[in-house]
Amino acid sequence: MKSHREPFWPFASAWDEALAVQGPATIFTLDPKGLLRADAERTREIGLEHGSLANAGPHHYLLKDRATGVLMYAFVTHPTLAEAQLRADAAPVPDALTAQQAVAGQWATRRLGAAGAHTAEPPAGDAAERE
Repeated sequence: MKSHREPFWPFASAWDEALAVQGPATIFTLDPKGLLRADAERTREIGLEHGSLANAGPHHYLLKDRATGVLMYAFVTHPTLAEAQLRADAAPVPDALTAQQAVAGQWATRRLGAAGAHTAEPPAGDAAERE
């Protein structure tokens, strides 16, 4: 089992962290401040379907909403909590940083370059034109 002390996103409170370390299996998602917070609704939804799950240590997942395609990071203490999501597809990732890079990458804007190819970087002249 991996250690709960491995580097990952900070918890919203000491209670959330204690729940991750010694509580029942729980799914944590990012709150508006970007901190990991127990997601009671998602945890309950899976718990009602699969019963009580024991804490199996830290696991990192990307959840992709089936309706919108939007990615989000989920930290779970049992893989079933991610893999049994009713409205999202789950993919395990090695760590929180990998997940966060994927989530942030979905919002990168793309521009057409001179040859019509997509580029993630704006053309060099754009910064000067805005000033």
